Amino acid sequence: MNQILEWLAGSDLRSDGMSNEVAEFVLKNPDIHGDLLEGLRDGDDVVRGRTADALEKIARHEPEWLVPHLPLLIEMVQEDHVAMVKMHLAMIFGHLAKYGEHAEEVISALDGMLDEEKVFAKSWAISSLCIYARLYPQECERIVDRIAPLRNDRSVAIRTRVRNAMVVLTNEKAPFPKGWVKGEGLRYLEEG
Repeated sequence: MNQILEWLAGSDLRSDGMSNEVAEFVLKNPDIHGDLLEGLRDGDDVVRGRTADALEKIARHEPEWLVPHLPLLIEMVQEDHVAMVKMHLAMIFGHLAKYGEHAEEVISALDGMLDEEKVFAKSWAISSLCIYARLYPQECERIVDRIAPLRNDRSVAIRTRVRNAMVVLTNEKAPFPKGWVKGEGLRYLEEG
């Protein structure tokens, strides 16, 4: 295990551990971001969860670092069973929305996440899909058709998220709810 991953190990998933410190360290030392990416394949759920958390924090500032690793991120969101991993990957996909050449594959991955039982992963998939719908209006109808049925989800949190999403999806001037857009390059979406 490399040093970065050692910093992320230990305790349990109820804590972010040192993911903030790791993200800050990697942002200052970009040549080692590959060491952090190794954590997505680690056998330890805690390391994978905290790796995804650190990567999401990095993607807020440097999303282009993750574009070459998109196949790995999509694979992990489809295969990993840890809710924390899936939630942060859904958030990362929102940060990558400005890379239109990858929009179709990311929208498909997020669409698959709408069938998740894990509420946080599903709710962030909804938020990220709204970002794609706003940036790529030609995808909006498809996204609305997929999200709208979740108005009847058994989770109150999902029903609330869908209600807010439908406002964003049906009114191109509606600002995104506060906190839905964490990436620096997309903050203007919160202004409407």
